[in-house]
Amino acid sequence: MANTFSYADAVKLLGAKEHKLVTALDKIVGGALLGGATFGITELLSWFDAKVDLVSLSHRLLVKAGEVRQGISRHDRTERLQAAHAVIVVVAFFDVLKELKLPVKLKEIGLDDREAQLRLMDLTSLYDGTWLLPSPNRPYDENLTAVTDQYSQAGTAFLQLFDDLAVWDRLSEADRAQVTHLLGNIAPRAVRRYEELIGQLAGEYPELRFWLQMQQNASVRAGLARVETALADVLTGGKPDPRRSELSNRYRAMLSGPVIDLDEVPAGIVLPTTEKIYIDPSYQVSAMSSTARPAELSWWEKVLVRSDLHRYLVGYITSPKATVQPLIVLGDPGSGKSLLTKVLAARLPANDFVAVRVELRTVPTEADLVQQVEYGLRAALHEELSFAQLSRSAGDALPVVLLDGFDELLQATGVSQTNYLYNIQRFQRERAELGRPVVVVVTSRISVSSGMQIPQDADVLRLVPFTDEQVGRWLEVWNKSNAEYFRKNMLDPLEPKLALVHRDLAVQPLLLLMLALYDAADNSLLRDHESLGRVGLYERLLARFAHREVRKDDRDGLSLDLESNVEIEFERLSVVALAMFHRGSQWVSQKDIDDDLASLLEVQQPHRGSGMRTPLTPGAAVLGRFFFVQCATAQRDSQPLHTYEFLHSTFGEYLVARFIWCLLIELLPADPPRTRRRLNTYIHDDDLYAVLSLTPLTASRSVLDFLAEMAMSDVNRNVLIDVVTRLFEVAFEHRARSKEGYRPVHRPAPSKYAIYSLNLVLLSAVLDSAVETRSLGIHDWPRLTAFWKSQLSTGEWATLIQSLRALWLDASNVVVSIGDSWPPFVELKRLDQSLSLQDAARELNFTVDPAGNLFRYAFEALPDERFNVHYARALVDLTASPMDSDTRHQNYLRWADEFPDLVLDRLRRDTWVSVDTLQLLAAKTLGGSGAFLAQLCERIGRGLADGELLEVFAAAWKGMATSPRHEIPVLDAWLRLHEKGYEFPADRAYPDLAEVLHFVNLGAIGAVQPGLIRRARIAAQELGIIDD
Repeated sequence: MANTFSYADAVKLLGAKEHKLVTALDKIVGGALLGGATFGITELLSWFDAKVDLVSLSHRLLVKAGEVRQGISRHDRTERLQAAHAVIVVVAFFDVLKELKLPVKLKEIGLDDREAQLRLMDLTSLYDGTWLLPSPNRPYDENLTAVTDQYSQAGTAFLQLFDDLAVWDRLSEADRAQVTHLLGNIAPRAVRRYEELIGQLAGEYPELRFWLQMQQNASVRAGLARVETALADVLTGGKPDPRRSELSNRYRAMLSGPVIDLDEVPAGIVLPTTEKIYIDPSYQVSAMSSTARPAELSWWEKVLVRSDLHRYLVGYITSPKATVQPLIVLGDPGSGKSLLTKVLAARLPANDFVAVRVELRTVPTEADLVQQVEYGLRAALHEELSFAQLSRSAGDALPVVLLDGFDELLQATGVSQTNYLYNIQRFQRERAELGRPVVVVVTSRISVSSGMQIPQDADVLRLVPFTDEQVGRWLEVWNKSNAEYFRKNMLDPLEPKLALVHRDLAVQPLLLLMLALYDAADNSLLRDHESLGRVGLYERLLARFAHREVRKDDRDGLSLDLESNVEIEFERLSVVALAMFHRGSQWVSQKDIDDDLASLLEVQQPHRGSGMRTPLTPGAAVLGRFFFVQCATAQRDSQPLHTYEFLHSTFGEYLVARFIWCLLIELLPADPPRTRRRLNTYIHDDDLYAVLSLTPLTASRSVLDFLAEMAMSDVNRNVLIDVVTRLFEVAFEHRARSKEGYRPVHRPAPSKYAIYSLNLVLLSAVLDSAVETRSLGIHDWPRLTAFWKSQLSTGEWATLIQSLRALWLDASNVVVSIGDSWPPFVELKRLDQSLSLQDAARELNFTVDPAGNLFRYAFEALPDERFNVHYARALVDLTASPMDSDTRHQNYLRWADEFPDLVLDRLRRDTWVSVDTLQLLAAKTLGGSGAFLAQLCERIGRGLADGELLEVFAAAWKGMATSPRHEIPVLDAWLRLHEKGYEFPADRAYPDLAEVLHFVNLGAIGAVQPGLIRRARIAAQELGIIDD
């Protein structure tokens, strides 16, 4: 289907059976409709001259369009509605133009000039289909803005035409003003008429409201039930055939099932049905463009958040765009993407639509798109059925294919699916060419979407986390469903404000269910909410599920150590979390998990038994049963490929921190350490080294935060500080390790030493809040950090310096702590002043250190004779802007003796320097310079604090030898004082004007500035020193 409709296209489509009506319109526009000619200047003028007939006949065409809306296919109905909108855009403009009563007939406009013709062609955007079509991915106001802009352009083109041609000269001033006003304000009136006509058309075609996202009284029914209600008003098809009915019934049956399949829940707890518990999430939507970055959450911050998902989906599915490009739905794990496709498949009316939902995790990866769809049909109907057969049997119903889990294809196979979405677009185009268009919706996790190639202009929709109100509505359903359970067990329902204390979990539907199940056991969230920190919550959440799984494996009660088995589950889950942490990924493959479990925990692969069933690998056995782990699956050569991801990344980060903490606890000595004995005690840190020598802990700030919370509540904190210190003392010693086979990522030996030592310093800072490097035996912090930098990637180094704060105490001791505040200013006494700036520049040039060379670039323009750090700092201190007056005052005094020329140069341009500052500077060496005296004189006699400035002058003048160079500014200043009537006090330490005139060399001054001598002569006469 075309993306735009011209007026001619619209007339021919809507008037296909109205031959007389189309013939009449064709006559008006000079045969441009039926003859296939392109609209030009002549045709447009014909329209203008016959506008009454054009508007009248177009209105009749719209009436006919409204009458013929039943008994046609969903696709045809959408096409006719699109055409009717094209007519309305034109008709609205002409309706208003007819009412303007311009003081000139349009046929009087002369168009012999080609430039005039080209200007008028701006108007053709109203007729040739280049204007923007309505789309559900834009709010109604935005669509109105687009239409308003077109009308404004048309009005401006008319006005410009009048202004440039001869007809304008024949108009009176009043008529010109009238034309200017009417055409300049035509857009608002045309838009109002457009809205009136659109409202009338929406009465005949309710789906138009959803195209335009027009506000209407929304039903209060839950979830996407509003989709079904809204679409009931726009049905065009008849009774569905048996296949359509079977598919629809299959999907509708899912609404009656539980919201998620759980093997076991606490006795008495009721899992609400999907129909009851599903809440429409808020969302953001944007058309794909060259600047769009849908994989980046920061990009979405600028996109409007909307809460009318049902309205958007109805508008989209019934819009022309839906059969041209796929809709891509993105969201976090647990955000409800799959649930959305289930509910949408169930809610689409079978009269007009045939939904096909495909779980991409279950289809062979080598299958093409049609085969994948047919695989979904087979799964739903339990019989072989081609998509072509389904389409033919569907008649006028519009197929809607829902492809759930595109990310699983990307993750589980590790194979690029670059063209997948473009293949969908091509599939849609081919189906439309066959007269059987199809809508396609694709879901994916947002974290994987960077690997997608999304077609230009395709709608990309993001499901956003729940709002507080949505959390409340979800819990209302949950609490109502379990009211009887709560009553029997004397438990309180979970209140929204309590759940939202743990907002990062509560705002994702699946994780909210996890919280609800956790609290339903014994009201743990309510009982411990004041004392329960993040560590406590995650420990209890994960432990609750681990206990449940261990009990399921021990149904006979033969195990004597339940807690040990639970800890084994924790260890294995932690290895999975470490697999993701070290690989820098949010997911990990089953093979990688199996390898890591074997090398770190020595968990062996199971042996194949005599049965037909393939035994589970260690990774599958660990993760396949946990609620908070999501498995992505794809099929290749009939073999399942799995990757795993935590429903929330914080679960993995907590497990990483927990595993490290447990390894530290295992290193605690059995007896309190004694200083002498400690030196000879070897700590077996092989496991800790294996885990901490691959990735800096600063790669995840959450891991450090969890470790800090664990440290705060541990009674062994001081002993652990001693353990970590001892580990650091021998961190660089080479010795054989027992876990060398654990290699989730490859690191050469130097990198492992660097990262292990770095992580031990981080653990010291976590345990001790702030630790002196000297206490760890670090006596050369610059050398150590240079070693770290040489072994870390650019990204790893950046996260380190953002996360670890360093405070200098002296050249050999630094205090480090976890934090990202801006470092304090460098104190001079902490610098190695034996190192010159030239030496530093040479070293930077040799090492090509990027950070250091930034500073080198800033100072390399310094003159050679002053290429030193003090001059560079003085230059910055004195010239930086903006600068408050107190700081400027301190900088003048700081550098006055060392660099007086810099201070004087800055003073010369500082008109707001205080008298107090000048007084203090006068007492310094530069106060006795002629340059300071000259600057001081420049300020005297200009309406400022002259008396105070004269006192400063007295201090600077004392003992200065006079010369014409010094005398000129003095004489000039004293003459200004005289000319403004200043009276010198009797008690003063500086000369008055008569005394100045007496001691200055007027002859020498006159040779340089004769004008000054003329002023001096006048002043002398006024003082009576000389006669007139």
